[in-house]
Amino acid sequence: MTQFVCDICGATFEQKSRYERHMLTSHPKRAVSAADIEKALRGIDFPKQRSELIDAVSGEDREIRDIIEQLPMREYRDAAEVARAFGELRTHVRAAENQPSRRGGKRAAQEHASAPSAARIASLFAGMTFPASRGALLEHARTEANAAEMRLLEQFGEHTYHSMAEVTHELKSLR
Repeated sequence: MTQFVCDICGATFEQKSRYERHMLTSHPKRAVSAADIEKALRGIDFPKQRSELIDAVSGEDREIRDIIEQLPMREYRDAAEVARAFGELRTHVRAAENQPSRRGGKRAAQEHASAPSAARIASLFAGMTFPASRGALLEHARTEANAAEMRLLEQFGEHTYHSMAEVTHELKSLR
């Protein structure tokens, strides 16, 4: 007698432990990304101390609040600096000091205007359903992307992308 049914794929299980294992292996929860953190911080005026960032994040974004609580206690000049600290936390590797937000101002914007961040590219595909063709990716991004971002995306290969990880990999290969 079936007692547990997967709401995602319809698989049935007689034992709760098998249902739970199925959920963990077949439908794992998506990990928080730097793009998710930047999205949660959208509209926040910087600079902010870590404690101010925690207060600024919505109570519904519990996972993001938990991550921000783990970041080093310091002042963050922009969302990119928060995303970099998140990367350091996740990889245990300190980022180079000459990052754009460290230099700041017009100079950094000019130097990196033609090189959108991976987090920015990921935000262009928020809500995207995968698998997706190159054409579908371009069409989805067209409403939000600027000219430099569209030029970069137009360099993507003509194949099917099965996940955001494949899009990120393609982006890295173009740089």
